[in-house]
Amino acid sequence: MVNRFTLIALLAALLPATVQSAPADEPLRVWTRSSKDGRKTYDAIAAAFTKKTGIRVEYFNALTDFEQRLARAAVGGRMPDVIVNELGTAGQLVNMGVATEIDRSRIAGADQLLDSAWRAATLPDGKVYGVPVSVQTHVLFIRRDWREKLGLPVPRTWEELAQLSKAFTERDPDGNGRRDSYGLAFPGGTARGYAAWYLSSFLFQAGGEFQRRGPDGKMHGALDEPAAVATLAFFRRLVCEDRSVQPNAINASTQETNKVFSSGQAGIYLSGPYHIALFDKEPGRDHYEVVPLPAGPTGQRASLAGGELAFITTRSRQPEQARRFVEFLISPEGQAMGMQAPKGGLPIVRLPVNRNLDAGVGHGDARWSMVAQEYAQHGHPLPQARNWSRLQQLAADGFNAILAHCSKDIAGDLRALNQRFNAELARQEAQ
Repeated sequence: MVNRFTLIALLAALLPATVQSAPADEPLRVWTRSSKDGRKTYDAIAAAFTKKTGIRVEYFNALTDFEQRLARAAVGGRMPDVIVNELGTAGQLVNMGVATEIDRSRIAGADQLLDSAWRAATLPDGKVYGVPVSVQTHVLFIRRDWREKLGLPVPRTWEELAQLSKAFTERDPDGNGRRDSYGLAFPGGTARGYAAWYLSSFLFQAGGEFQRRGPDGKMHGALDEPAAVATLAFFRRLVCEDRSVQPNAINASTQETNKVFSSGQAGIYLSGPYHIALFDKEPGRDHYEVVPLPAGPTGQRASLAGGELAFITTRSRQPEQARRFVEFLISPEGQAMGMQAPKGGLPIVRLPVNRNLDAGVGHGDARWSMVAQEYAQHGHPLPQARNWSRLQQLAADGFNAILAHCSKDIAGDLRALNQRFNAELARQEAQ
């Protein structure tokens, strides 16, 4: 079956290759996968960029259906000039024929960006199509008031995490006299590959990977390794035996799970530091803490390292203006503005990619210094692939199915999943 993005690439190839120059008064069109509050920060950056260059910016932002809107724009032949989206979408955008290869020597300030950010942006063929504008890594959000009431430590191991999660479920940490709280808030749904995204840090902590390069020089699935079995077994314990995740976790999206933590239904949440500002409002800064992830069963530390890239599109009618906008985003001024969200806004630069800036200073919050340290010391990016989103979706579907059925054969199901993963890798290699 031809997937949606393959079809889009075929259709896009049929469109006229000639790109006309834009009229002098046409604004630069920038699309971002961001929330309404994130948009406020982008608007502030646009105003500063326009004041400095005279180039007007017209934004479009969406969150839940951004990729679908982008797909329709690609087929329609009217793409924006710049797209800001997650690292893992790079292969997709290249397959769609809408991302221009980046010549780092032509991007002012490119030499000031973190080497790790450039490595994460590099596709398997060694080419780069997106400029890093922000990076981040997974951290743990924990209801400190609950933990201290029960006299339990910050979890440093998987076992301590399981014990804290079970205690939050069984020992009435909110003191309301009812057994209505849970430990781990778990977005185990399959939409956008959430289950695999969430479990990736634990897979890396166990010493696992999604794929490894074999003696033949090709990538092969690693989802049948003992590390993957250990990861799924640990989470199935939480879901099936301890029952210390929130009800309906198997179908939950990240947006739903955010509310599970903020509303006090669950007391532990693994996510990105972009939720610091959100959770400072509810449940409130005084009620929770931000801490590093625990070590895996062999003592290994790892946390998913993600981020966002700015792509200049192949059909931009203003490629030079687009380049200047991207250069402003990665400049010290643009990065600082991205961390210093205006009133009512959210930061769109989590950890700065410009190595000359300090995250703790930029956010005015020492917690971000801890996040930066975790990224530098233990950050582990997802693989780049011709279509990582498709591979992540396969892994998420498989993980979700294992966790949804408490009597499933984990090792056997992972072997079958790895075969599907390998088939997709081979298909992408053949493209």
